[in-house]
Amino acid sequence: MEQPEGFHVPGSEHSILRLKRTLYGLKQAGLTWWRTLRESMLELGFEGLISDAGLFIFKGESGYVIAVIYVDNALFCGPNKALVLELKQKFMQKWKTWDLGDVTEFLHMHITWEGSKIHIDQCAYLEVVLQ
Repeated sequence: MEQPEGFHVPGSEHSILRLKRTLYGLKQAGLTWWRTLRESMLELGFEGLISDAGLFIFKGESGYVIAVIYVDNALFCGPNKALVLELKQKFMQKWKTWDLGDVTEFLHMHITWEGSKIHIDQCAYLEVVLQ
């Protein structure tokens, strides 16, 4: 890294700067982002899974919520819709996000409901891959 223009200190031209925050695009940025995300999920009462770093589970008296986080995609689901919405709102207060309503697609998976059944398929994605 070079000293910015106008900030050259005579005799210290080869000194390095210590960043107080991460910059987008640096190797450490992803790890720092992930640590911050994990800390905020723990503050919300979620537990992270050891087997999959992108899964978080909230267990409370009124039910449970599963949060799936993958890069800039987040999916909150559970049987108690009020609890899911409450935790999603708390998450949205900490992170700049948009609520896109009921999920219809997540990570190239097409999601549909039929009564109490949930159907997940990747047909559209597979067609693109095959072409």
